[in-house]
Amino acid sequence: MPQRGRPGWFVLEKRAPFSQSLIWQLQQRYFAERGVDAWRQGEVPHYVTSNPTIANAYAEMALAFWRDRQRLAPQSGPLTICELGAGSGRFAFYFLRRLESLCAEAGVPPQAFRYVLTDAADANLAFWRSHPCFEPFFADGRLDLAPFDVTVPGTLALQVSGEVCGPGSLAHPLLVVANYLFDSVPQDLFHFRDRRLQACRVSLAVDTEPGALDLAELIDQLQVHFDDEDVTAQPYDEPWLQQLISFYQRQLRDAYVLFPAVGLRCVRALAALSAHGAMLLSADKGHHRLTELEGLRPPGLVRHGSFSLSVNYHAFAQACVDAGGLALLPADHHASIDVVGLLWVDDASAHGETQSAYRRHVLEFGPDSFYRITKHARQTIPDMTVDDILAYLRLGRYDSHQFGRYLPRLLELAPAMDAGARLDVMAAVERVWEMYFPLGEDLDLANRIAALLYAIDDHTGALDYFERSMAIYGIDTGTLYNIAACHHLLGAHDVAAAVLRKVLDYEPGNDAAQRLLSECEAVSEAASMPATAEEGL
Repeated sequence: MPQRGRPGWFVLEKRAPFSQSLIWQLQQRYFAERGVDAWRQGEVPHYVTSNPTIANAYAEMALAFWRDRQRLAPQSGPLTICELGAGSGRFAFYFLRRLESLCAEAGVPPQAFRYVLTDAADANLAFWRSHPCFEPFFADGRLDLAPFDVTVPGTLALQVSGEVCGPGSLAHPLLVVANYLFDSVPQDLFHFRDRRLQACRVSLAVDTEPGALDLAELIDQLQVHFDDEDVTAQPYDEPWLQQLISFYQRQLRDAYVLFPAVGLRCVRALAALSAHGAMLLSADKGHHRLTELEGLRPPGLVRHGSFSLSVNYHAFAQACVDAGGLALLPADHHASIDVVGLLWVDDASAHGETQSAYRRHVLEFGPDSFYRITKHARQTIPDMTVDDILAYLRLGRYDSHQFGRYLPRLLELAPAMDAGARLDVMAAVERVWEMYFPLGEDLDLANRIAALLYAIDDHTGALDYFERSMAIYGIDTGTLYNIAACHHLLGAHDVAAAVLRKVLDYEPGNDAAQRLLSECEAVSEAASMPATAEEGL
């Protein structure tokens, strides 16, 4: 039970080791209870690490890594890609679609890869298993799923194939994907000051009765306080972790440093599933330079339904290098996310194609730069032309999220579009839909696309998308009315009348539906009347 602290406050925890704090239990409960709704309802941000641009970068690096391995140590069987905490599943869909295209261009069979979605929340696994966008990938063995808890890493028990990936069982190195993950799992917190090592203890309190708050409200209202405590014994049993701590103790004058022991142990455990190690691709907000750690103050929780912290990518990179691996790191400071590649494999420096792919798709123009451009472009949408919008769509690989932002402007421009612009928009719409992974979010993209196609007189296309809208969101009388209007304009008056009668079954007082029904019936009646003798001459 929470204790009363100073008047008006409820103390939830006093001076707990940070990695063992109650906040991590609240975090785990939040994701277990919310399931995909955490992303569907927009509580947990995920766009910056779940879009076609970052998926393209990872797919290019995955194919390059496969080529390097075929050259250095060819093995039969698929290269396994394991995504940790895959959340909504959107990144995996974008990645699989892009890798499929890259394999076709390179003449590599797509079955050379096997993607495994993992999460600790069973509800997320059930959602992925039933999602229609994943059906073809499950069917041909390119996609599987497994329950996996980053805090207690073990084997990968694949639920579709039934295979269990245990230590040393994988022929290829394991490719691990971890986006927006290490910022949300337990971390230790130390204060390095004048070669002294102090562990940070955390106390938690709220100013409202905790039982009256749901999890998201409780996390949002948490007051966090840190106290330093001298460390008199080595904090870790593992020599390689202790080596990192000693390094920081020598190098940092005064810094509060998040130490990702849980994440590092997880990557090491996953690397042990193959005799050849692993490669980690990870994107998150964080620090990858030692100089960025100097002077850091105690971290604040970034709250968004759940919460997140920065990631100490420097620790990941240093552990990789200490183990004889190669760290691929951003050359510059990135405002939104760092994308890192860590080759925990033998002969890491010999993986030339992988390094080249990282240089082209992360360093030269990568996911962080793309995200910055989209934020800037958002400010200019009211002034964009059709050609401007199409150019941004091509840059973003027909990103449905960005297209949703451009739709209102396209509807404004629709009346003035010439025939060529209309054809270009219709073609772009198809490309966008091919890359759409629906979650059932508030924005009904299919319905909005249908409205755009209706506005540019593509009534056949509009009809198709109105029907797709109902397949995702269920029957809606407004959508049914629009379907009837499309049939009417296409000359299928009897079909339109049948749909309108269904609308009136749901809403007997719908005057617009009644008027259009009368019009359809009148046209059908006139068409069915026999021609007079005079009309026949």
